[in-house]
Formats: sequence, C-alpha cells, structure tokens
Amino acid sequence: MKIVIAYIGILVFIIDIAYTQQSFNSGLSKSDSLKQLIVVNKTNDKDRVRLLNDYAVACFRELRIKEGLIATRDARILSEEIGFKGGEVMYFETLAAYHGSGSLEEFYQKKAEKLSKSRNEDLEKYFINRNPVNYNSELDCEKQLNTLTQLLGYFERLGDIEIQANVLYYMDYCQYALGNYEESLQLQERTIELFDKLQYVYPVFLISTEKNYNFRELGQNEEIEKNQAQLIEFVTEHENDNAYGMILADMASSYASDGRRAIAVEYYLKSIEIYEQSDDGDMLYIIYNGLCDTYNNLERYDKSAVIYDKIIALTISQASKSNLYATYNKAAMANYFIQNYDKARSYMSLSLEETNESIHTYYNARQESLEGQILKDQRQYASAIQYFERALGTYQDLNRVNSLPFMYMYIAECYQQLGQFPKALTNALMALQKEKEATTSRTKVESKLSLFLSEIYEELGQRNNAYQYLKRYQEIRARKDQLDIENRLADIQINETIQQSQIKIKAAEQKRLIAAQESKTQRLWNFGISGALLSALLLSFILYRNNQSKKKANELLSEQKEEIQKTLRQLESTQAQLIQSEKMASLGELTAGIAHEIQNPLNFVNNFSDVSGEMIDEALEEMDNDPAEAKEILADLKGNLEKISHHGGRASSIVRGMLDHSRASSGEKTPTDINALCDEYLRLSYHGLRAKDKSFNASFEMDFDENLPLINVVSQDLGRVFLNILNNAFFAVSEKAKWNDAQDDIPLVTITTKRINDNIEIRIADNGTGMSQETIEKVFQPFYTTKPTGQGTGLGMSISYDIVNNRHGGELKVESTEGEGSTFIIMLPLT
Repeated sequence: MKIVIAYIGILVFIIDIAYTQQSFNSGLSKSDSLKQLIVVNKTNDKDRVRLLNDYAVACFRELRIKEGLIATRDARILSEEIGFKGGEVMYFETLAAYHGSGSLEEFYQKKAEKLSKSRNEDLEKYFINRNPVNYNSELDCEKQLNTLTQLLGYFERLGDIEIQANVLYYMDYCQYALGNYEESLQLQERTIELFDKLQYVYPVFLISTEKNYNFRELGQNEEIEKNQAQLIEFVTEHENDNAYGMILADMASSYASDGRRAIAVEYYLKSIEIYEQSDDGDMLYIIYNGLCDTYNNLERYDKSAVIYDKIIALTISQASKSNLYATYNKAAMANYFIQNYDKARSYMSLSLEETNESIHTYYNARQESLEGQILKDQRQYASAIQYFERALGTYQDLNRVNSLPFMYMYIAECYQQLGQFPKALTNALMALQKEKEATTSRTKVESKLSLFLSEIYEELGQRNNAYQYLKRYQEIRARKDQLDIENRLADIQINETIQQSQIKIKAAEQKRLIAAQESKTQRLWNFGISGALLSALLLSFILYRNNQSKKKANELLSEQKEEIQKTLRQLESTQAQLIQSEKMASLGELTAGIAHEIQNPLNFVNNFSDVSGEMIDEALEEMDNDPAEAKEILADLKGNLEKISHHGGRASSIVRGMLDHSRASSGEKTPTDINALCDEYLRLSYHGLRAKDKSFNASFEMDFDENLPLINVVSQDLGRVFLNILNNAFFAVSEKAKWNDAQDDIPLVTITTKRINDNIEIRIADNGTGMSQETIEKVFQPFYTTKPTGQGTGLGMSISYDIVNNRHGGELKVESTEGEGSTFIIMLPLT
C-alpha cells in the first residue's frame, strides 16, 4: 500500500553537504552542529537559508520533527524576505525529506525539480535530490500522535496551511496504523481541504484514493464505489494539470495491485506518453517497471521484453548500476519466455557484474535456473535437473522462500518427462508445501501444481487423489474466471463513468457559457433601457467627442503610417545588406578557385612572353643571313602575341567576374552566353573546394547545347545561383564519399543545358547524399541549412530562389532521392 510506504520512510534522509566554517565536538549530533552554525551565522542571507534547510533535514533524521518543521518554515520566510528563489527550491526539497519516501516525497521532489528549471535564473544548483536510506525502526505511533497534535496547534496559530497539511498527513498514517479508521478518515478530509486551498491537485487525489483503505477496513463497500466514481470524475476534470501524469501512474498501480491489469496497462501507457514528452527519466523508470510487472502477470512477455530494453537504455543514461543489474536480470527472464535464449543468456551474464555479494549469489542462482529451463525446453531433462538442484540449494541458503516452489516444480516436471513418476510426485508435493509457506499468495502457481499433481496421481493409478487435486484445480480456475468477469464488468463501469464524467463536464461548461451569455444579455438590456433615457442628453456630447477622437485618431494613424514606412525602408536596407553580406561570405570560397583559374592564363602569358623574347633574338640574327627564315620566325611571333592577348583577356575576365560578384548587383540585364557562364562557375566551384580540402576527389561533366542563343540575364546574379548549387552539389558528393568508402559510383557532378520551347533549362545533378522529403520542403527557406554549424549560412538557396523566380521570371525546383543524389532544375525564359 502506497500510504504505508509513504510513511515508513518519513524520517529517512541523506545530508551530503560538508561544512568547513567551524570544527565541532565529535560527540555532537548533526543537527546540534548545524544549530551552532546557525547561531554563529547572524546574517540574513542565502547561506543562512541553506543552513536552516539542512538543520531541518538533520532534525527529521533524528526524529526531532517539531524543530525540523519550524526550521523549514523559518527558511521559507527568510527566502521570501530576501527574494531568494533558490530558497523556494530548497523548501520543497526539505518537505520531500520530511516524507522520506513514497508518493508525497516524489511530489515535492518534482515541484523542486520543475521550479529549478522553470525560471531564467541559475536555480538548478539548489536542486539536491536527496536519496533516502531505509529506516528500520518501529514507529511509536501513540507517542508521535501526541507530538504531532501539539505541533498542529502551533502551526494553526501561525496560519501556515502547507505545513499543517503535511502534519495532518502524518497524523492520518498514525491513526490508520493504530486501527482508528474513523479518526483516520476525519484527518484525511481535513488534509484534502488544506491541499485543495493550496491548489495542489496530486495530494488531493492521493489522499482521496487512500480513503478507500479506511472504507475497506470498515466494510463500507458502497462508499468505496462512490469514492471511485468521484475519483474518475476528478481525474477527467484535471487531465490538463501538471500532476496528471502522476495521477495516471497512481491509478495504474492501484488497478494492477487489485488484479485489474488490462485497465492498469491503459493508464500506464497514458502516463508514459506524458513523461516521454517531458523526458522525465525518474518517473519513466518507475512507470516502465510497473508496466513490465503488469505485462508479466498477463504473460505478455513479448511486451515486457521491449519495455525492459527501454529501461536498460534509460538506466545506463542515469548511470545507476544497481538498478541496471536488476533490470538485466528481469529482462533475461522476459526474453526466455519468448524463446529468445541468446539474448536471455546475454542479459543474465550482464546482471552477474553486480558486486554486492548476496545479490550476486542470488543472480547466480537465477542463471542456473535459466539454463535449467532452457535445457528443459530442449528436452534435456537430466541435465536440466542438475541446474535446478544447484539453484534450489542456493535459494535455500539465501532463504529465498518465494523461489523454492518453482525449483521443485521444474524438477518434478523433468522427472515426469523421464517417466520417474514417484520422484515427480515427491517434488511436486514439496513445491505445493513451499508455495503455502511463501510470503505472497500466488493462485496461478497453486493452480498449475494442482493440475500437475492430478496428472501424476493418474499416472500412478491413484484416481482418488487425482480427482481431489483436479477438483482443487477447477475451484481455483472457477474463482479466477469469476474474478476476470468481475474485473471486466468493473472496467466497463469505469469506462462508462469516464464517459458520463466527460459528458457532465461538457454540459456544465455549456451551461456556464449559456448562463454567462444570458447574464451579459440581461445586463445589456438593462443598460439599454437606462441608456435610452440619457441618450438624448448625451448625443451632442458624444458627437463632439467622436469628432475630437476622430481627429486624434487620424493624427495617430498618420504618425503610425510614417513609422511603418520608416521601418519598411530599414527592413529593405537590412535585406539588401544581408544579401550582400552573404555574397561576401562566399567570396572566400571563390578566392581559392579564382586563384587556380587565373594561374593557368598567367602561366601561358609568362611562357609565351619568354619564348617570344627568344624568337626576337633569333629573328634579328637571321635577318642578314636568311631573310626567309626571319619572316617565318616573325610570323610565329605574331601568333604568340595573339595567344598572350587571348590568355591575358581570360585572366582579366576572371578578375572582372570576381569584382562583379563582390559588388552589389546593378540589376542590369545583358546578353549572356549561358554555356560559358556555367563552364566558368563550375570550374571556380570545383577548384575552390579542391583548394580548401586537398583530400577531396570528385569528377564533373558538362553536356551543353551548342545552339543556345544569348539570353538577357544579370550574369553576376545568375552566376551566384550556379555557384550556390554547385557548391552544395560538391559538398554532397564529398560527404557521401566520407561515410560510404566502399561506394561503387565515383563522386560526380553534372551540368546540362538545353533549349525547351521558349525556355533554357539548366540541370545541375549530383550522386551525393540526397535529401529527405522534409528537407526538400524547407530547402528554399531562409536560414535553413543541412550543413554543420559554421559551414553554411542558410541563405544561399533562398537568395537563389529569389534571383531565378522573382528577378528573372524563371523557375527553380529540386528533385532528390535520399542516399542517391539531387538534381536542381533552372528554367529561364528566352524573353
């Protein structure tokens, strides 16, 4: 029962903070040492708030509840006085420590955690998340009740609602533990009322569910049904509350403990959906485990095996080794039941890394049992018995009474298959005896053993005994069937109650809206009658005021219009600057390619100049000796000069292109050779990438329609489009080459031009990484990029789209298959 768990650990805490301000006598308790520090620290500051909270926790640990709660309140009030938000985080943590463990401890921990992350302040450092230790002492409820009653009066006089509620919660437990169920119910009603004033939904729900324990003890079954219906309505009303996930988890746990496992799964899954969205690892760990237990009881091991994998991943991320080994052990058995033997053995082996000697010994016995069960499934019964007997001996040494019935039952099943029925009978009877000595009642085990014993007695010819055990089996089966029917009917009733609650809530909301509308209409009607009497007197005044208001409104509109136009001009200027900045950012990418491109014509110029100088010397020598030879040399010299002029012009063209690219576009369209433009920017892009990354290796191909006419375009803008697309294409093939070393295709970029009716089509294709459909839909959006941080501005394709579609009246589109490559298609009208 959650209420018992919540209170058993109520005085359980860990204080990990070490204090270096002052040394204390080793004979002093932790709380006394902290109290001396508080006396020394006279300043009302953050340190004092921390000291008060730590002193409170130490007091709870030492059963000095009054001093602890008073210190808790003092710390909260001081935090409010100095405006210390971190103190509020510590306040909730201290209340969590007061509860030690259980549902309210979890609730206050979550409040502290959420608060520490919800504000734009550095509050997470105040979230300590203390882990309680087990508290094994017997609680003296009579003595605690006297102390708590006095404490309640003290906080009632101070008017502190929250601490009153928490004191009442503890008093309620003490009354329940003493068997005073009526008194416990009265305290629960008072506690609910106070938490409701605080608008704490989860504690109200929690204590409302705990009322059923008292109703059950008092035999008030009608009150239980009534309360359950109210709880369902409560849950329906608060499905948008922050505590809704915790409420669903509690309901799932409650239904699971009552054997209502089908509806428990439904609530577990709803709760998981909420906490997976918020990525709350602590709650997911608890709920996943509850769901796995429920699936195991339903024998849906395929489902639980999947959830165990999630728990393992979650536990690894939280670095909780003890929980991890336990989960490996459970996951091993779930995988065994779905005959995934290799995975079962692997998980069981991992669980044996547990360093706690007692637990390691237990897990080792579990491994022996697992091997025995696998061998039994494989019909190797004699070998299986040896494993089961070793596991049985370990369980007996560890006093694991709940595991003993299974070992005897497995051994009995093996002997039955071997035809050794007396040994099978002996072990089956021992299994039944050990099951009756187990700490938990498991009718499923008793049912299986009863049927098994009936079969064994039948084999031995003892029909009377066979009949008795068969009858017992049928009785258990009939009771289970009846319980299943009752549970199904209860589940149907719950669903009907939920539907009725939803209808009631909708009806109440509709009624509220209608009432509000009727009230509004009535007020308007009354106002209209009264207003009619005054309208004549006010008409002239209203007209005058309207005229003045209209005049002021016109003036305001004029000012706003001017302000909007000014903002628009600034935005247009900013947009132009942004585009130009993006151009300049890419200029660095061009530089390496331009340097490579310009080097070739300069090399030609230098080489032909050197050769031409030598040829002049030769011509001068032959002028007198062989005039004909001199003429031939001069003719060759003329050819050299023409080549020098050609390559010099080529270098000049490249430099002019770079300057055109760097300056803002004039927007003037000029007749342009598209093929030449494509050729120029393809080479610039390729050599630019080669200059930046020497390891890059790719090929490019050009397939140009030689009959294309000149077309009027802004060549520097269109060149920018080509460069953007080509850079992306080379980047894509380069990336694919990195993660696919064994690819058969050589990284390749192809550019094709052709005339289609009154348009020129340019296709730039690559066999790179390609794009997903989601990326294709976003590729032309401003600031969207798939490149790593720092390698792309996200403006290139957006600007390219604007240049082609808006400034040239063309169309830019893309076709792509993820993992295979992309093709960008540019359509430009001839006119």
